[in-house]
Amino acid sequence: MKLDSFSDKLALVLKTLVMSRTGLAAAINVDKSLVGRWVAGTVSPSEHNLANLTRYIATQIDGFTLLDWERDLIGFGEKLGISDNAKAEIAGAGLIPDAIFEEGLRGARVRGAAYEGFWRTIRASSDLPGRYLRDITMIRRRPDGLIGWTTGIEGERYGGWALLLGHQFFSVGWDEQHGTMMFAIFNGVARQRAEMLDGLSVATLRDAGSSPACSACVMERVGDLSGDPAADDEYFADEVEALDPLVPPEEVPEKIREHLARSVTDDAPGLMRMFFATSMARGPLLEA
Repeated sequence: MKLDSFSDKLALVLKTLVMSRTGLAAAINVDKSLVGRWVAGTVSPSEHNLANLTRYIATQIDGFTLLDWERDLIGFGEKLGISDNAKAEIAGAGLIPDAIFEEGLRGARVRGAAYEGFWRTIRASSDLPGRYLRDITMIRRRPDGLIGWTTGIEGERYGGWALLLGHQFFSVGWDEQHGTMMFAIFNGVARQRAEMLDGLSVATLRDAGSSPACSACVMERVGDLSGDPAADDEYFADEVEALDPLVPPEEVPEKIREHLARSVTDDAPGLMRMFFATSMARGPLLEA
């Protein structure tokens, strides 16, 4: 049986049934910490527990069987009867051709775990020449198969989703409080767990006209998820609250400053780019 996406499927079941982990644990007579580990993906259920779980779901979802765990996440969602709701949650999904969206979703399912964690982003300040800004980002896979992300800086909170196409991490997000959006493309990592990413983000400035601006960014992993979504959310909120967004130039490594500066070149005025050939995106550094 394929259990590589079991945690995502179980999270979708809990959402569909509007049920807590504690409630599910009581329903199938297991410890709530075990359900938590299933959802986190750290362990898979035994045959006995999977059979009990399946029997319980079948009492809520007509015709649900063990074979349904073999479905991909989209098919699993359809079996649960939430395909329309899931699509409604993915803002703009209907604007992307199905073949491209499904390929990006496959990439997210296969490689999404390599990007999960807490990240610090460095980019040049648009207001203070020679200074840099940093923000905190949390990346976490969603039950619908997409890669979810949240970014916080100075009272602004952008949240959205991302697809993986080839080596690129395509993302879209929005700040509901201020009614604005953000788009980004980052160079990804092919096989290893991602430790550093670079790319371009497009958002609006906080000036009178909400002027559009494109920023070259370098993202560096600064922590891992705990497996407890509530605890991770709290940690993220605390980190954003404590964040000093303005970075003294001496705290930004020279290599990163030079890399960000190369994104705008004299031979193409007005064009900002982040070449994959010179990308800083990488996995873990190997010790000699």
